[in-house]
Parts: sequence; C-alpha cells; structure tokens
Amino acid sequence: MNSKVKQEMDEVIAELQKFTPQVLDWRKPVDPVLIEHFESRFNVELPEDYKYLLYITNGFSLMGDVVLGMTDKQYGEDLFSVYQFEHFEVIVPQYKHLIPFSPDGGGNFYCFDTHAKTNDGDSNQIVFWYSNYEYSESDPPEVTHQSLADYIKNWIIALTLEDYDYNGDRRM
Repeated sequence: MNSKVKQEMDEVIAELQKFTPQVLDWRKPVDPVLIEHFESRFNVELPEDYKYLLYITNGFSLMGDVVLGMTDKQYGEDLFSVYQFEHFEVIVPQYKHLIPFSPDGGGNFYCFDTHAKTNDGDSNQIVFWYSNYEYSESDPPEVTHQSLADYIKNWIIALTLEDYDYNGDRRM
C-alpha cells in the first residue's frame, strides 16, 4: 500500500480511537487467513485500505454505524454472510464486483466497487446500493466516496461529531 493511503488510514484510525468504548466497538485484528479465504471463495479482491483496517480491527461500530469485519458471529453480521446473502439469496442480487461492507440499517449497503480503483489501486470507489432497486448500465449505483478513509472520515466520524462528542454525549 502506498504511503499516502497508509497515512490517511492511520489518521482515520487515530481519530476513531479518540471515541470511548461506550460508543466505539473496536475489535481484535482479523486473522489474515480469513481475508485470503474470502477473496478465494468469492473470487474478488478486497481493497488494500480495507485489508489494512482489518489487520488493526476486525470491523467496528461507532454509535450504530458499522464497518463489517470478516467473520465473527458474536457481532452479528459479517462480510462473509452479507456478501453471500446479497449476491446469492435475494431477489435483486448485487453485482459480483460490489462488496457490501457497511449496512445503512435499512437493508441497503455502502459497497466497494472493485471495478473502480482509486489511490493507485489501493482503494476502491464506494457506491450506495439500494437493495430492492433494479440498476442498469445507464442507471448505476451512486458513487458516494473515493476511498475507505474518505468514507469513514467524512461519513461515519463527521456525522457522529455533528451531534455527539467523543464520549457519546449530545452536543448542545
């Protein structure tokens, strides 16, 4: 991973770690074998910035906003089960090149678009997938962010800090 992407991810991780455990569910790092197993099983390549995050935490939840980890049943949803369900068990399956990594709580997902590499190939564009909508080539899912760091910093952290402090106390 290039140094710019690593620095951006390190900054985002440091910002996340300012939140107290009462509002941030921070997990143990993932076993790298699980990453290889996921990529092999579904024949997709996870973005380098996401793998870097997984080596530090197997997903996290900040006041209900979730970035999925690889697999860990104690936390409920994980990348394996969500990818399996959204690609093979729904009426309107996701495109194979999309990897749903962050649920919105309403059955829709922020997804890595593995066809749209950014940051010299270390990241993927992120799109928002409405689960019951039939997309087409002329009407693709909306691009929301250019990288995982961009998504976490400008969506999860920024929106949380608009209303709450690092302890989870509501701002006046």
